[in-house]
Amino acid sequence: MVAATYADYAEIDEFEETIKAWRRGEVDDTTFRGQRLHMGTYGIRNSDAHMIRVKVPGGLLEPDHLDAVADIAEAHSRGFAHLTTRQNFQVHFVETDEVPALMRRLADAGLTTREACGNSVRTITQSHLVGIDPEEVVDTSPAAEAITRYFLRHPLTQQLPRKFKMAFDGSTRDHAQLGIHDIGFLGALDGEGNPGFRLFVGGGLGSAPREADLLEPFTPPERVLPTVEAILTVFDEHGERKNRVRARMKFLLNKWGIERFRAEVETVRIRLERENTYPAFEVPTKPAADAALADLPLPPAGDALDGEQVAAYERWRDTNSFAHPAGNGGVAYGAYATFHLGDVTSAQLRALAKVWRELGEDVQVRTTIRQNLLFVGLTAAQVPVLWATLEAENMALARAEKSGDVVSCPGAETCNLAVTASRGLAGAVTDALEANGLHEIENLRINISGCPNACGQHTTADLGFSGMSRRDPDGNEAPGYRVYVGARVGDGGAKFGHYVAKVPAKKAPDVAVLLLERYAGERDLGEAFADWVARVDPKSLKATLKEFDAMPTLEEDPDFYTDFGNSERFSVQIGEGECA
Repeated sequence: MVAATYADYAEIDEFEETIKAWRRGEVDDTTFRGQRLHMGTYGIRNSDAHMIRVKVPGGLLEPDHLDAVADIAEAHSRGFAHLTTRQNFQVHFVETDEVPALMRRLADAGLTTREACGNSVRTITQSHLVGIDPEEVVDTSPAAEAITRYFLRHPLTQQLPRKFKMAFDGSTRDHAQLGIHDIGFLGALDGEGNPGFRLFVGGGLGSAPREADLLEPFTPPERVLPTVEAILTVFDEHGERKNRVRARMKFLLNKWGIERFRAEVETVRIRLERENTYPAFEVPTKPAADAALADLPLPPAGDALDGEQVAAYERWRDTNSFAHPAGNGGVAYGAYATFHLGDVTSAQLRALAKVWRELGEDVQVRTTIRQNLLFVGLTAAQVPVLWATLEAENMALARAEKSGDVVSCPGAETCNLAVTASRGLAGAVTDALEANGLHEIENLRINISGCPNACGQHTTADLGFSGMSRRDPDGNEAPGYRVYVGARVGDGGAKFGHYVAKVPAKKAPDVAVLLLERYAGERDLGEAFADWVARVDPKSLKATLKEFDAMPTLEEDPDFYTDFGNSERFSVQIGEGECA
């Protein structure tokens, strides 16, 4: 299972020479910073080392990819990698002079860091259920790969006004959260059953989140590449270049409105189609799946597991696995490998690669935006085999994609822009939910960001926390969070969460417990969290949570003035942002 490479050894050699020239003082810091960002190499908080982002286009992996990430994490980082909310891997604290060797090891497996950062087209994401979602009308993988390959290293995308994000989903369930992207592609069929996409533009998060607009209701496959190039051209020519804070494409949409933007894109597209020939790709249609799949019994443990193992397997199976349509018209199974806060060790990665090869080429593995890995195409007999490896390597947390599967950005551990230690809060929230039996609620997403930039996607979650600084009457700083509830993301749209409270960090786990307890006790049959929020009214929740706003004085409880995982007094330490 070897995919065509995304790597380029020559550019790694060139980057290595740039590092040497920078060391000799022949390249200034500003120039070097721009070049290293373009090669996926970030600065880290309070360190001269780097975070390296490894692109996983479309979230689609190969066993060799896992081995390569395991090797670079062990040889150049801390022995583990981090799964991100954009389906990538990241490794931290890599020394500058070691970066080229790291990149070459990734290139050996076909992976690249090129344009994982900087003002470029970032990793193109897609639903982790691509090809197996019973409600999808098209398979988006060929289109996502075609766009990735066409625009990687493309002259147009080397110095855009700002970063540019795209995502695909073949189902209106919209696991890819299309409405928060610069371009979102939602699979669609025209009146004659031909495949294509509904295109949404101008979405984004950050401190000023914006829901994407519908650009056009149907774009056939042959027009996808010229349409994307036209959008990028309009953004490149008219996007803001002086004020970085307002340089994302969503601000151009705010300035112009969708009608003018649509007209400008159409003018450019007509010219591009006249002047260029674009590579073709297929968009396979998907037959309607049997709705009874959801009711099929999940695979039994079989004879390989003993009694105690059977109970643990069945608990994991019931939360982390599901039946899905197989390519031959039959039934296969998907199963999640889960990791606390998205951290996966080199040993775990190698164990996953080993068991994947043993399971065979019909099995695929994808990254998810909730920082897990998903195995698909499993037979019934293979599910307990996979579980045995996951259990042995501590990858079988029975909470995948549920309330206890809390998502967090890296926060103040490594990020220059973070205010708070968001990962510490994520761990505390997870522990509090487990202690109160609230960690297995279906379809309930909790996301945490260490600052308003929303890398943890807090405004898209059912319950979101955004890091901030609090002060007592004497001016003493304490970590805190803004609380958001009831976001809705689907069908290409995004309705962002309601801001209902600001609370000290040490009270945030109690807020999570209170809200989930109320929801679990008050919800109607089948009522989603966002529907419950709308029914009880965000204003009433705001009044309820007002009591959590209070904070003891420093003398009364010094612990409130420290962040999670840190015994020192809290103080905001924001550095120079490079890419948020």
